[in-house]
Amino acid sequence: MKVALVGPTYPHRGGIAHYTSLLAFHLNQCHTSRAYGFREQYPGWLFPGRSQLDPSPSPLVEVEARRWLIPWWPPTWWQVWRDWLAWRPDVVVIQWWVPFMAPMTAWLASRARHLGIRVIMVCHNVLPHERSRLDTSLVRMALSRADRLIVHSIVDRTQAEALLPGCAVEVAPFPSYADVRSAGWSREHARARVGVDGQVLLFFGFVRPYKGLMDLLDALPAVLAELDVTLLVVGEIWGEVESYHDRVKGLGLGSRVRFFDRYVSNDEMAMFFAAADLVVLPYREATGSAVLQLAFGFGVPVVATKTGSMAEAVDDGQTGFLVEAGDVESLSRAIVRFFHEGRAAEFRHNIRQNQKRFAWEAVIDMALRPVAARLKTAG
Repeated sequence: MKVALVGPTYPHRGGIAHYTSLLAFHLNQCHTSRAYGFREQYPGWLFPGRSQLDPSPSPLVEVEARRWLIPWWPPTWWQVWRDWLAWRPDVVVIQWWVPFMAPMTAWLASRARHLGIRVIMVCHNVLPHERSRLDTSLVRMALSRADRLIVHSIVDRTQAEALLPGCAVEVAPFPSYADVRSAGWSREHARARVGVDGQVLLFFGFVRPYKGLMDLLDALPAVLAELDVTLLVVGEIWGEVESYHDRVKGLGLGSRVRFFDRYVSNDEMAMFFAAADLVVLPYREATGSAVLQLAFGFGVPVVATKTGSMAEAVDDGQTGFLVEAGDVESLSRAIVRFFHEGRAAEFRHNIRQNQKRFAWEAVIDMALRPVAARLKTAG
């Protein structure tokens, strides 16, 4: 089957770019796919981070992509469309995550359907975490052009069905990022490089208010009363950096919290996960979580909140512990329990045994099954 895949890829950075690249890599195992990435992803004035490009010298996986698209420049949409006219894919799979992409997404989807090409949208966030008054209209405009939606959480399915009554939407487990594992970092080597010892907690990824880092900082004094832990906060802080440092100072956490306030390369990412005993995801709100699947891909147990797909992906008491979002006391108790009960080896074993549950083939099958049935009937 010929599959056109639209979404960001390396050298653009972030979880959606990783997702698109990994999906393209796995699609190419059994199908013929073409990835259509971005020449430019956001205008500079709109992007809150320091850079849109990945500092890694090479991508997670090698994927050829036609990096043509500029979301605010329609001639680049036509360039993709002309390629589809010549190639005639059987299905178009479009990544959806932010309303800014709505005009481009709606146009590409409409053009594809005009040719009789099925359109599947993989929705990482049906609605954004931080919303404006225009978002609902933009989301409807884009997603209504899809034949089917694939989401990674029941929350997103509920949102999609509320916005588009009668839409075809399915929930797939957020797939594994085990492909990003690096054999170059042992626990000892990683800890020596980072400069940590003892018990190590990791908070990883862009730091935004909804991800609950403040709750984790508030939980640390109770954890430190029981354990000798160091928290590594690894990821670029979006917003007021001082507020986090002020909270650390106010709680007297001192050297117990170390900030690495930048987007790290793929190799550094592997180093930090290798150094960690436990990944903590104290999100106030979530849909899917690439960080959770990074943790599982590296075999690291988690403490996570019962938000979005994390409540579905974490086997409570088997691969990690789940707590209520915003419950600082429960968060601290879960962290202490993990170390006091010595659950690391058991959880790591269960994570390894559970990897097939998050196989990319599940997403691919969900996206392509109806198209394959139609092609078989037509043949």
